[in-house]
Amino acid sequence: MKIDIKLLLIIILLVFSIFFGYKWFFTGNIGSKERIKQLEKEYKELEKQKLAIDLELKQLKLKFDSLKLEDNKFKEEISKLDDLLKKMEYEAKKSKENLDKIKKEIQETQLLIEDLKNNPPNRTDDALIESLKNKLQEL
Repeated sequence: MKIDIKLLLIIILLVFSIFFGYKWFFTGNIGSKERIKQLEKEYKELEKQKLAIDLELKQLKLKFDSLKLEDNKFKEEISKLDDLLKKMEYEAKKSKENLDKIKKEIQETQLLIEDLKNNPPNRTDDALIESLKNKLQEL
């Protein structure tokens, strides 16, 4: 078997490439190894920070949920108070109308009393007796 020069050169180059590749891989650059260690350390720190932030996020979510429930309770209470306020305003309006009506009746009664004081009724005989009977029955 005849070995060709090209094949021999390829084999020699392959052997040198493998040799220098192993040498580079196993001995490596010291600066790169330090950088890898530093990156691994930074990665671990970032993982710790991530866990702390995740925990804080969960706590804030729980607090948010409880505040939202409290907000809903307050909204419901405000709604009930608004309904009660409307009812009370309606009752106040109705009471004012009744008060105005009573004031008007009092004024009319006072005018009638003044009129009766100034112009007493003249009753004689049967009308006087009927009037007295009616007054006694009312008492």
